[in-house]
Amino acid sequence: RADWDYRGQRQIVPLAMAVPYIAPDAWVAPNATLIGNVKVEDKCTVWYGTVLRGDLNKIQMGFCSHIFDRCVLHVASESPVGLPPHLIISHYVTIGPYCTLRSCIIERECIIGERCVIMEGSVVETHSILEPGSVVPPGRRIPTGEVWAGNPAKFVRMVTFDETKAFVGFAEGIRSYAQQYFREFLPYSTAYLELEKIVKNGGVTL
Repeated sequence: RADWDYRGQRQIVPLAMAVPYIAPDAWVAPNATLIGNVKVEDKCTVWYGTVLRGDLNKIQMGFCSHIFDRCVLHVASESPVGLPPHLIISHYVTIGPYCTLRSCIIERECIIGERCVIMEGSVVETHSILEPGSVVPPGRRIPTGEVWAGNPAKFVRMVTFDETKAFVGFAEGIRSYAQQYFREFLPYSTAYLELEKIVKNGGVTL
């Protein structure tokens, strides 16, 4: 019987001189993949099957932001609107599962619904909501405090006062929920398994 090989899935993939950074109290699922110039800040979560590919430019997640399952975040070499072609997610942002984001900016306290597509050069301003399945074309700006939906995404209504107050609490709730997963995995790797095997076989003395 073949032994299980934990090295089959690489969570952190350095690219050239760029090495992904994960804050000590962030949680990244064991089968998520961070490639190249990626920074995940404090209290963030990156869920199962998600890929952050910072090959052409940088990807940055701000404090207590969350990317749910099977999302793809990547960057372009240039932006059609003259903005830096980075992918920046600010603080207290929640991105639903199966989303695709490319060289865009998501300002603080926003909610991106599941299966959304946000293209390069787009900006989602503070306290905005993108309904599930929406597509934001290149260079589009969603103003502060608005709800947009559709393909292409269009204005639906203004965000309510209660919704505005709930953005931070929603993000903090996800962080609290993720604590049960955080305790089950080491932050960076399971290399200790290999060390235990070597010790067991008498190859090294601790």
